[in-house]
Amino acid sequence: MAENAANFTFTSQNRPSLFEVIASRSLDDTLHPALQKVALFLATNFPKNFNWLGKYYDETFLALNCALQYGYLKNYDSTFSENFYGLQRVLDDGAALSRHHRRISLLFAVLLPYFKRKLDEKASLYRLENADGCLRNNFEGRFKKLLIFSHSTFEVTWGLLTVYNYVKYMSHQTDAQLPILALIKVKLAYGDPIPEEPSFWATLLKGHFADLWQLNVLKNAITSTFEIMAFFLQFLQAWSAQQSNYSMTALPTVPPPVPDGKARNYQNKCPICLQHWKIPTVLPVSGYVFCFPCILRYLRENQKCPVTNLPAKPLDIIRLYDNE
Repeated sequence: MAENAANFTFTSQNRPSLFEVIASRSLDDTLHPALQKVALFLATNFPKNFNWLGKYYDETFLALNCALQYGYLKNYDSTFSENFYGLQRVLDDGAALSRHHRRISLLFAVLLPYFKRKLDEKASLYRLENADGCLRNNFEGRFKKLLIFSHSTFEVTWGLLTVYNYVKYMSHQTDAQLPILALIKVKLAYGDPIPEEPSFWATLLKGHFADLWQLNVLKNAITSTFEIMAFFLQFLQAWSAQQSNYSMTALPTVPPPVPDGKARNYQNKCPICLQHWKIPTVLPVSGYVFCFPCILRYLRENQKCPVTNLPAKPLDIIRLYDNE
């Protein structure tokens, strides 16, 4: 009986709190929009060199995130955000992850969020078309409406399933903190103490420059840099929560576009079809007004303003309402 009590005490102490699990997810959700700010800044201010970054940011982030999560799963059996909060992935029976489970974890940590963002973007775009009455009553239109309904239903169902899993975890009915972890038969536990490695910053301050190129020192430098960045992002997220007019996940406000000589050629007409606007829609990055169907179709194919070539996406457009 004493052995069972001791085992229960150890198990309870090794169970991460729900706060740590949610905080880890929050850090994961912050990485993508935070780096997107940097990408948008570069693409907007240096379009000749970084226009591709605005167009292919999701794919660029996918590659970087894959390398980051692969390194952490390989070395620590945890994703970057989980390791930041001292968490580690183990099997249901408490054993260390196998190579197969590391690959599955990488798949769910990298590819699943990528495809979800793409699906969310499509659903938001179709909702925009539906709100402006651009969805016809044909096969394509009905399919888009079905996708909108299916996406909303899935979001609500998945949210309820996640909350239900939280309740089961708090009541000790399951060891998996998230539905996805339960699906791949993995759970989170507190990580084992990591052997102390030579500190890059301590070595630098001591003036031992020759030791800076050692593999362990460089590894420590990269890891500590990521941790500092993660702490900074979490600090900004907490600070932004206190600001009513600021959001960490919102993209930066683009400064007012500078008037150019081209604007005179498109007075009261769409720069694409050269006709009077049909459902006038503005593209904030350049300030030009287009027909809603024209600019939507163009941005889907080119991901840039047709006049200024500044990077833009279909969801950037803003519908203008007048009294006509």
